[in-house]
Amino acid sequence: MYGLQALTEADPPHLGEYALAGVLSRTRWTVVYLGRSAGGQAAVTLLPPGDTGTWRETATAAERVTEPSVARVLGSGLHGDRGYVVSEYAEGVPLAELVRREGPLEAGRLHRLAADTAAAVAATHEAGLAHLDLGPDHVVLGPGGAKVTGLGVPRFPEPADVPVFRSPEQVAGHPAGPASDVFSWAATLAYAATGLPPFGEDGAPAVAHRVLNAPADLTRLPQPLGHIAGLCLAKRPEQRLSARQVLAYLHGDAPAPPAYAAPGPGAPVYGPAHRPPAYSPPGHHPPGGGKAGLVAGLVAGIVVMLALAAVAGFLLLRPSAEPAAVATTAPTAAPTAAPTAAPSTEAPTSATATATATSVSVAGEWTGTYLCNQGKTALRLTITEPSPGKLTAVFAFEADPSNPDVPSGSFAMTGRLAGRSLELDGERWLDRPGEYLMVGLRADLTGGDRPATIEGTVIGGGCSTFTVRRS
Repeated sequence: MYGLQALTEADPPHLGEYALAGVLSRTRWTVVYLGRSAGGQAAVTLLPPGDTGTWRETATAAERVTEPSVARVLGSGLHGDRGYVVSEYAEGVPLAELVRREGPLEAGRLHRLAADTAAAVAATHEAGLAHLDLGPDHVVLGPGGAKVTGLGVPRFPEPADVPVFRSPEQVAGHPAGPASDVFSWAATLAYAATGLPPFGEDGAPAVAHRVLNAPADLTRLPQPLGHIAGLCLAKRPEQRLSARQVLAYLHGDAPAPPAYAAPGPGAPVYGPAHRPPAYSPPGHHPPGGGKAGLVAGLVAGIVVMLALAAVAGFLLLRPSAEPAAVATTAPTAAPTAAPTAAPSTEAPTSATATATATSVSVAGEWTGTYLCNQGKTALRLTITEPSPGKLTAVFAFEADPSNPDVPSGSFAMTGRLAGRSLELDGERWLDRPGEYLMVGLRADLTGGDRPATIEGTVIGGGCSTFTVRRS
């Protein structure tokens, strides 16, 4: 039994009918236990406290997926104020660990992995769901082949998350759906063939930039897998194959797929103009829809990588950006909010554009709050406009009454105002508390030429949104 850890005093002895035998994995927000009942073994995922309606509806819908290459969702329940999801226990070794121990898979094994996981993705999509967290840690290789795990379990962003298997729309904070799983499937396959993530693993900003802008290296994937994976790694979701098409090509049930051409230098990045339509799995409530429990930290499977959405906005403007900034103190909850669209990569180039960029004024004192790993934090933003379209600011933060343990600090920012798009990035510390890191801000302004409120996205791993009003 791979990777079973002993229970601690903080772990419950049972969840529902399942006696807990040990810990399969543990993150900041969730714990996956090996459970045993009269019916056999199961993986039981304990979720953090929060709104139970959304994830239970999704878990119930996931029970309809009966594909053998999916670890079936068997049920769900409540343990006090915490929910849990019961899934089939997948015997075997996670793909990530297997590749670390033994190296890349040989061609025959790779083809079987591709077929098993593509079948899992196709069955998930045909049930009206999307996994949205597919990667080597959620693929288990056992005697019967590969099984995809984690279906029906919401994902909670971790401060150190790097988007190595995320789709461009996830990284950019846009709605993600079935096409995102296809991208992640191809990225996982490339990892299995090479032992390396296809877009690197050297930090969230650099990886996010490559996901948005650069082609993956598929030269070590045997054909036709390399060709199929290339089509699935298209930056725009509507240009990818469907999971069912992937299966047809893998099994030789369809003609050869269309030619794949990797994007060359200067190819357009995935940006605001490429925003896909919203995807809502069963039971999903859009962020900002009045679900109070969402702010407490429980999100449906579709709400992923909010921190990386902020990183993406920064990277669309700076191809070789430094790591995004984020406070590194322990969180009190996983913040959730609707990310804003990534800013345009095109600066105003005409007199008309310049005039538009300077028609709105944001100079002045602004006060409000923002959400990061450390929880809700009070924010005072002082913005000046030294020249048309150019901005400087001071970002000063301190404890909010709801989160009194946050220290005070401040840093200088620079940025621009292009049309109604506000962009500010941290430049240097004025007062740095401990190991806190600078963040950036992005917002699409609403209101007249002198808006009273600014709402937007905080750029930094583990952060989500901010709201400030004129003082």
